[in-house]
Amino acid sequence: MKVFGLGTLSSMSSKERYARFTHSMYGVYGAMEDELDLSSGITKYNLENGGSRASEPVQYFWTLHSEVLRRSNKLKQDLIDIGKDAESMDYSTATIKYRNAIRAAGSHDRECGGGLLLGHAYTRYLADLMGGQVLATPTRLALGLNSDSPKQYSFDLNYVVNGGMIRLTRKEYVEKIYQDLNVSGDILTENIKDRQLGRDTVLEDIVKEARSAFQHNVEVYSEEPIWMDSLLGLKNIIGGWVFQTQSS
Repeated sequence: MKVFGLGTLSSMSSKERYARFTHSMYGVYGAMEDELDLSSGITKYNLENGGSRASEPVQYFWTLHSEVLRRSNKLKQDLIDIGKDAESMDYSTATIKYRNAIRAAGSHDRECGGGLLLGHAYTRYLADLMGGQVLATPTRLALGLNSDSPKQYSFDLNYVVNGGMIRLTRKEYVEKIYQDLNVSGDILTENIKDRQLGRDTVLEDIVKEARSAFQHNVEVYSEEPIWMDSLLGLKNIIGGWVFQTQSS
């Protein structure tokens, strides 16, 4: 979608713009990963009865993929690399709305064993895996970042299978995510049979949540002006490439 390309280019128009964009993504991923942890039992969630509750479909998916997919620490380090403290920055209006939607989805999943968080995970992580890999070099060139920055687009695609570790290609890993999301869907529909809810109805709730997450992303990417800033970002990429070529 055009807004994502222009929004990303706009983030390369200056380090300040890049910092604000990266901080928004830090806020989104931080909220999502907190909720995925809570809903998977990785972080204990104290209910009024003193116990903890996990959503089985979310737990299945996140237990398998949390170590590979986590982005919040990488985003925090990207901010540190340009002299910014993530905890001292304020979230934008669109980021706050997105975070609130993620928190609401997590509360829902823990309350009824649902899978709304899977819609959020699908929307963000698949976008990173399928398109984000090409953004590291232009971002580095445009902003003159260190050779190991940005870190947010890098994935260590080691995956545990039958107790052993194997290295997957990005395509293979994306296919594995789809497979495991389907299994999570099966777990969800099995768990709701006693509630007399149809499989299609329950899964459609996750699809609706994914659509909502997509719209939140549109709002975050387009919250600041993108047309002129995207041109500046493109100019910075070209200038960085020329400088690198002449210096090599």
